[in-house]
Amino acid sequence: MKVLFLTQLSDDRRQYIASKFPQLDFIFSSREGVTQDEVNDCDVLVGNPRNNVKLNSAKMKAMFLNSAGSDRYIGPGVLNENTKLANATGAHSRAMAEHTIGMILAMNKNFQKYFANMQEHGWHNYGGGKEIINSTVMIVGLGDIGYNLARRLKAFDCKIVGVKRSISPVPDYIDELYTVDQLDEVLPQADYVISCLPHTPATIHIFNYERMSLMKDDATLVNIGRGSAVASEDLKKVLDEGKFHSVCLDVTEPEPLDPESSLWDYERVFITPHVSGNYYWMSAQDYFTDLVIKNLTNFIEEKPFINEVDFKTGYAKGKTRLL
Repeated sequence: MKVLFLTQLSDDRRQYIASKFPQLDFIFSSREGVTQDEVNDCDVLVGNPRNNVKLNSAKMKAMFLNSAGSDRYIGPGVLNENTKLANATGAHSRAMAEHTIGMILAMNKNFQKYFANMQEHGWHNYGGGKEIINSTVMIVGLGDIGYNLARRLKAFDCKIVGVKRSISPVPDYIDELYTVDQLDEVLPQADYVISCLPHTPATIHIFNYERMSLMKDDATLVNIGRGSAVASEDLKKVLDEGKFHSVCLDVTEPEPLDPESSLWDYERVFITPHVSGNYYWMSAQDYFTDLVIKNLTNFIEEKPFINEVDFKTGYAKGKTRLL
């Protein structure tokens, strides 16, 4: 059986994975260089190829994404009906949590102004700002990313409010849990609102003008999930009305953000180019290496995959994650 391996793992990690499965034939290619013949001839595809190849192959039995997002692959006819799909939920969570807290702290503590001070060799005290400690933090989308954030923000003595699709037992580090249907009721209490939502039909523009208007005037809005969750034009409108202490965006709508977009020009907006989670972070490399080994083992033993995707929802099925 052939495994076509495209991910951004280091060479030594890919070779380590291959050494665990001498019975499998590993073909190492790249996201950019993979050919249609390679895709057609593989039994398992590891990685996210670009759109220049068709993935509906009768031979392909499984596809292991290196991303948590799976929206590109669950549409009708994208994959063969016999191909199972698993995502990389959990791989990027720790790095993304660090990035999120870093963005918040940078805006809270006026770091952007102090960096400008350094360039000008100036000793200017801007004073004030905003604290995280003892704040109410609302995390919308309580998967692995949201859970890792909650765990770390508890160190700031925050009240953590979780919002998810359906009700469930309240996880550790979460003080209150609500469903998305209750979002409008609970938004006004949050000092920080962090969107960790994937791109699905239900999440597009979930943060529109009306919903952002419900938030505190000095709240902080953060989006690290998918850019489509926050309506860009509506965000500009509420910013122009004086809303928000700050807005932190690692993802935008559209993406990449147009150089001419006025979002770049707001002093209260901090934008990074979708870099919070990636395989240059060792935590992601470690997690995905273990995940691929586990899922290839399950493939051989004909067991359910970790993070197997439900094609109806685009989410991983059940509690099958590594951590």
